[in-house]
Amino acid sequence: MGACIKAISYYLPEKILNNEELSRIFPEYTPEEIFRRTGIKERHIAAEDEIPSDSAVTATAKFFAEHPVHKKEDIDFLIFTTEMVDRRGPATACVLQNKLGLPTNLGAIDIPMGCSGFVYGLMVANALIHSKVAKNVLFLTGDAATKVIHPKDHELRMIFGDAMAVTLISEAENSGIGSFVVGTDGSGASNLIVEGCCGAEKPTCEWLDKYSDAGGMAYGMLSMNGPEILTFSLKKVPPLVKELLEKEKLAIEDIDLFIFHQASGFMLEVLRRKMKIPKEKFFTNMEYVGNTVAATIPLALYDAMKTGKAGKGDKVLIAGFGIGYSWGATILTI
Repeated sequence: MGACIKAISYYLPEKILNNEELSRIFPEYTPEEIFRRTGIKERHIAAEDEIPSDSAVTATAKFFAEHPVHKKEDIDFLIFTTEMVDRRGPATACVLQNKLGLPTNLGAIDIPMGCSGFVYGLMVANALIHSKVAKNVLFLTGDAATKVIHPKDHELRMIFGDAMAVTLISEAENSGIGSFVVGTDGSGASNLIVEGCCGAEKPTCEWLDKYSDAGGMAYGMLSMNGPEILTFSLKKVPPLVKELLEKEKLAIEDIDLFIFHQASGFMLEVLRRKMKIPKEKFFTNMEYVGNTVAATIPLALYDAMKTGKAGKGDKVLIAGFGIGYSWGATILTI
């Protein structure tokens, strides 16, 4: 027996921040220039009191409404992948088990990963099924990056949006999930980092005073060294893909579609050209959602299937990379 992705759904907050509004906030950039720099026209922004665990509840309700053939009582493992867990303890996945009305005879874990989080969580889900610990894993991936961006940080506000994806990974006769290649280099951790507190925990008075000009930055603050992140991506992603293809005894020509973490339009295009991947085989969908961190790959995979860019039997290579530094990739058979 193997494992495969059975269904995907996702939730986007109602509020939208478009390039016209950003241009009014940062008048030195026109809407057209923002799009040229990022490949993004608009991003969805979580409500003021909405943190990822709230979005997970909304997204899961949407998932079961869209896929009524799948039942909550059949779920026997829950994985929640986000960088904004509710608290240091207990695991937010445990709290979500109750909020989602899932059975109590399931396992539940947090995987606090970001850009590579979907690949890492998929790897864990695949292993759980292959080891017969679980048959149906509900995998929730998403973040609220906009909550940890300083309002004066034009670079990050142009790139990031909020979203939550729900993916069901289930036991299957023929495996739709290939082998994995992963890597980690913690020496680059400071180049993309969130400092501060967790999602539902209160920050210190000192922290609130320090960022009083920005409303206190109550959920923490994200900082990014853009040039270093670009250098890291260009250095690690091509060898990552090459190693995976060699492991699976495949070539670029054998892959029907490539879906990378939707970091930025500029970075993705540089990677595509560097790796000589044909445009028609390289899928992006960040124009109207932005970089949604852990949710980018499942959002893109869902849209690729919905628009017919990926069809039954296709081989789709997915790769996540970023904060940590961490990176990982696998090949899916749709």
